[in-house]
Amino acid sequence: MNYQEFKYQLLELLGQEFGPDITLTVQDIVKNNGIHLDGLTVVTSALNVSPTIYLNHFFRQYENGKPMAEICHDILCIYRENRPLNNVDISFFTNYDNVKSNIIFKLINYQKNSSLLEDVPHLRLLDLAVVFCCLLKSDYTGNATILIHNNHLNYWHITTDDLFALAQDNTPRLLKPELRNMTDVLCELFCSRSPHSKPTDVSSSNMYVLTNESKLNGAVCILYPDLLRQFADNQDSDLYILPSSVHEVMLISARVESTQEELNAMVEEVNCSQLMPEEVLSNHAYYYDRQTGQIQATF
Repeated sequence: MNYQEFKYQLLELLGQEFGPDITLTVQDIVKNNGIHLDGLTVVTSALNVSPTIYLNHFFRQYENGKPMAEICHDILCIYRENRPLNNVDISFFTNYDNVKSNIIFKLINYQKNSSLLEDVPHLRLLDLAVVFCCLLKSDYTGNATILIHNNHLNYWHITTDDLFALAQDNTPRLLKPELRNMTDVLCELFCSRSPHSKPTDVSSSNMYVLTNESKLNGAVCILYPDLLRQFADNQDSDLYILPSSVHEVMLISARVESTQEELNAMVEEVNCSQLMPEEVLSNHAYYYDRQTGQIQATF
């Protein structure tokens, strides 16, 4: 069965489960880094919004032997866990006073998202771009956001710099930073799998993981006011920044003897082996100079 046949059969099975009052649609959704995915939406007359469930990785599960009935069951569970309980009043978004306290930012790759950036306000940071969203909710199910486009600035009568000032205040407040030693992260991971096991790589004690409490789009924490400076002062050192994904970065004291080539290789290895294409932020490390407070592309 090829992918198109898989989608057709899956929609048939889901249609039987949902019943005649539900309309299932599949749309081409452009994700981060220009990645195209098939997004399933469940349209009902009672609600004006629906979670988007991406089908592509379910086909990979099918190719690996997972039965269609189990895949169908998983999608039903995802929908039931994430469907909204009430309609969402989207009209509030036209009123700047309603949204300004929820404007946040995130980091994406500049080149990989060049088409998107033509239509959204952004600021360039080296080979990255800062883009802006309105945060609708943040809980254990994830962050629901609306990406801000150029036309929003027109009827709000504000500038990109205004957005950045708001986001610098709002994002740390709404999505608090989380900075943890890599050893602690690995211990938690290993202990969850086997209570008596623990990591043995002592080099991890020199590495820190920076993200936000939701673990989503947490790489932008490097732009939180004073965060890098305070951590660098605590380490009494400049910092290497390794963008391990759009969701997190790793911070390493520049006192650690590593070449630019070695650090870049670490980033590339994670990108190739651990991430989905839409999660990649950059293919190289950065350098934070605590004297100037600037992030640099090379060192």
